Amino acid sequence: MIQRFNEVNMRVFIHVFALFCLTAVSAAQSDANIETQLLTTLHKMYAAEKQHDLNFIRSYLSDDFAEVAGDGRVYHWKDIEDSFADMELREYKLSDCVTKLVASDAAYLSCAMEVDASFKGNPLPRLFRVTWLWTRGKDRWVVRFEQATIVPAATATGK
Repeated sequence: MIQRFNEVNMRVFIHVFALFCLTAVSAAQSDANIETQLLTTLHKMYAAEKQHDLNFIRSYLSDDFAEVAGDGRVYHWKDIEDSFADMELREYKLSDCVTKLVASDAAYLSCAMEVDASFKGNPLPRLFRVTWLWTRGKDRWVVRFEQATIVPAATATGK
């Protein structure tokens, strides 16, 4: 009787363990799929920024969007709209990205970002670590929050 009980327990354990492993693999695949979707959208948004297409960018920002910029200040949609003409993005590169689906309709994406950009003719710092909080709307993912941290050049080179 005890041996039969142990056999049943072992089978249950194996099934639970297998389910756990499948769930972990599925979550990792889900994060990778979400990362691809979010990066594709970001590339479209940055292409629109290069073309000064504010309407396209706006269509991917939530109504309550907020950004903590490299200067530490919090900016909202109106601030971005008011200063958009003074911003020039020439080139950018995203690397070392990390994505996590934190709920069925919320994810974060964090990337190292190298930019060639200026604001009112003054060059922006070249290196950032940018993190975006995305939420899934009716038909697409939108950016709800962005945090851009300036990365000192010495840190980026390991010095």
